[in-house]
Amino acid sequence: MTRVVEAIRREVTVGVSRARAFEIFTAGMTSWWPPAHHIGSAPIAEIVVEPHEGGRWFTRHEDGSETSTGVVAVWDPPGRLVLTWQIGADWRYRDDLVTSVEVQFTEEAPGRTRVVLEHRDLEAFSADADAMHDTFQQPGAWTAILGAYVAAVGGAS
Repeated sequence: MTRVVEAIRREVTVGVSRARAFEIFTAGMTSWWPPAHHIGSAPIAEIVVEPHEGGRWFTRHEDGSETSTGVVAVWDPPGRLVLTWQIGADWRYRDDLVTSVEVQFTEEAPGRTRVVLEHRDLEAFSADADAMHDTFQQPGAWTAILGAYVAAVGGAS
């Protein structure tokens, strides 16, 4: 039996509607994803989340190259998005590795949305599972990425 590794869970609240929060998270990812968090050799030109199940999640770089991150497993705007994270412990895309990043958008009040991100299935990293859990748990990982998202949205609590 495969050992289950605890998921990484982060939550923020933003001062926009669910639809706007979802739109900025997906179509606007280039505006908020930290430039240092990519696996290509050239700077980021654009981060693309294709808006449908089976769509690609990838980065197009300034030199025209592309690096894959994963695919869209669930596309359910404005409430839920599930992306695969297929970047290994060596920070390269791997077809044979699938972890999941689920993002839920819940309206708390008009113009106020709670965004919950959960990165799970970390046991897929096999021998590197604990190390990758510790990496994603660090303040510079999902916490910083969601902090950049909040700043791009323009407000949170």
